[in-house]
Amino acid sequence: MDRLFQIDVVVSGVLVLLTILTGRIVWNITLSPLARQRIPGPAAAVATELWYQWHGVRMDRTMAIDKLFKTYGPVVRIGPNRVAFIDSEAVHKLHRLLPFNKAEFLTKMTFGGGPNTASTSDPTLHAKFRRWHAPALRGVRLRETAVILVQQMEDLISRLTADGSQAGGIDVLHLMNLHTLDMLGLALFDAKFDQVKTGRELPFVKDSADWLLDFLTRTSLPPAIYGMLKLIPLKRLREIFSADDSICQFAAKLYDETPDKPTGSENINMIAAGKWYRDPVTGEAPTKQEVISDMGIFLVAGTDTNAIALTFACYHLARQPRLYENLRDELRSANMLDNPYEIDVLRELPYLNAFVKEVLRSHSPAGLFERVVPKGGIVLAGYTLPEGTVVGASAYTSGLREDLFPDAKTVNPERWLMNVNGMWIQRHDIPLDEMNAACHPFSLGLRACPGRPLAEIETVLTITTVVRNFRVRLHESTTEDSMSPVDLGVIPPKAHRCLLHFELNPL
Repeated sequence: MDRLFQIDVVVSGVLVLLTILTGRIVWNITLSPLARQRIPGPAAAVATELWYQWHGVRMDRTMAIDKLFKTYGPVVRIGPNRVAFIDSEAVHKLHRLLPFNKAEFLTKMTFGGGPNTASTSDPTLHAKFRRWHAPALRGVRLRETAVILVQQMEDLISRLTADGSQAGGIDVLHLMNLHTLDMLGLALFDAKFDQVKTGRELPFVKDSADWLLDFLTRTSLPPAIYGMLKLIPLKRLREIFSADDSICQFAAKLYDETPDKPTGSENINMIAAGKWYRDPVTGEAPTKQEVISDMGIFLVAGTDTNAIALTFACYHLARQPRLYENLRDELRSANMLDNPYEIDVLRELPYLNAFVKEVLRSHSPAGLFERVVPKGGIVLAGYTLPEGTVVGASAYTSGLREDLFPDAKTVNPERWLMNVNGMWIQRHDIPLDEMNAACHPFSLGLRACPGRPLAEIETVLTITTVVRNFRVRLHESTTEDSMSPVDLGVIPPKAHRCLLHFELNPL
């Protein structure tokens, strides 16, 4: 009898759980305030968070959401409480006009547990972050950075000359990770890492990749499962879960090497800007942990995203020789022999800048920028969304809209430009405003990437360096399939490498 009673209790418990689960699924699909809006989307995604979490674990969430847009249209429900948009007006409101809060996964984008520009939901703290590192990202500092980076370009030429013609090719994704970290060190921290010059990789490069894996795991799995994973005594897992500590130690060393007192110069790096900043109301300085956490997000985001963009740029130079030749012709006609790295001139070259724009449009390094609907709810794209709904704008899919960009996966600067008497000028037969609105790889509004001006300088200088000095060819292992995207929070090629050959060919 006791055994039968125990079985009855277990069966009853299971039935209760199934009833609760069924009720929750019915609520999510048909009865919740969001469900009553009848936003299109697959039942598997709408019923529970499992669809969203599963595609996070599979590292294809951005691409899976892209498929939903192609099936259901510009607004799609991707979870019980999640809606994604590529509707331009909705994206504009989401990022520019309304006080949306940051989604939970962004609040976990911390280093050492401390808040930073990307993670904080506190508008006052966010404004403080932006104010203190602004001097390192504009004006005098950026002009000096463009000059300082010239030596880094010379180091890149030397490295590509030495290694680029080898039979096995050179892994451009790995090289660009070293190159972007070198540039970031010079530009933001006055630090010479010299990885490209010496061929010696800093531990940070591996730590950064491991941190992204940890972040992906932490934000995709239920906390209990993530906690159990951290208890497994495997060396590789411990390396991944200790990456945050390693990055904080790396940043702390740079912090400690920076003077505590102002020098009087307007040209100050990001660490000095943080150390010397004083709140205009309270007079308080940022804490060391705040500065280190903000350094962490710039180090990780500023190296990985730009390295991916530069990798795809080199890939398309090899895949489409016409792009390479047009860029060479434009650089040749610019008559920059005395100073081939004059950034003010390079920024005005139409074809070069359209090429950069096309690479970022067709290979957005980031996927879904998510926010949370504020108190009182809001109407977006004709749907009334209750407060607390997680809403996202997909930079990845927006840039691949076939209605705006026919043959969208092809990098084609001439969708923006036309050649008149040997000069590239803006086309007037295209929906330019709509096309520009659909291109937002750096996000939009006050919470857009603050490092965008620096990233653009780094990108233009690096592409110019490659085009002026080398002919790029595909390695046999580098194919359309190997370069297809994978979602790690950033979106690198699936093969996690890009082998190319570089033949010296000075302009």
